[in-house]
Amino acid sequence: MHLHRGEDMTPDDYRERHGLAAGHPLVSPELSDRWREQARARHARGELASIAQRQSPEERRAAGRSGNTRHVATAPRPEVRAIHRATIVKGRSQAHANKRAALEALARGLGHSGWESFIRDTAQLSLHEVGRRAGRDPRTIAYWRRKILGDGWVTAGARLQPRRAAAFARLDAEFAARGWGDLAAARRAVGRRGLKGVAAEVGSTPSTLLAWEEHRRPGQGSG
Repeated sequence: MHLHRGEDMTPDDYRERHGLAAGHPLVSPELSDRWREQARARHARGELASIAQRQSPEERRAAGRSGNTRHVATAPRPEVRAIHRATIVKGRSQAHANKRAALEALARGLGHSGWESFIRDTAQLSLHEVGRRAGRDPRTIAYWRRKILGDGWVTAGARLQPRRAAAFARLDAEFAARGWGDLAAARRAVGRRGLKGVAAEVGSTPSTLLAWEEHRRPGQGSG
């Protein structure tokens, strides 16, 4: 009544003009919360019948159709869009939290104090082996190694893995025997064959060569 007298518009007109959701209360948040609590209390005492008790099935279906129509009409409003965005963000955050909780439980079931401990304790193992133990895709393990161990996670694990360490030591010897100071020098030596040509020369693979090069950078490896 105040809106009608003061601004010559209905509550729905006011909400539409200001981009508010159809159910936005046109009273203070405190009063809205008080009314909500009062309704809950009345319902708990049996003084307020539920919608199912107050309306027939046909009336509920009609109300549902009306609500859907109203939802479509008000969806573009700024407040409605903001509510939807906030709901999506909250849902994603909750989904992430649920997934992390599942990983924490999995790690404890495997005898570790938590997921971070599991990732650190298995850094010397291959992605496939850790994935097999955890029942997760190796790409998932790679994601968490990068997140927990940092961008140098490949060499962090390699320093602890005897087979990888032996492969790197062999590459050290192969490069020294050819007088190649680093991977860039080796690439220049093999010309257009590039990284694959270097790998063929030393009996390795491009991915291993790149990991070896990363391992030899200052601050990486064991010296």
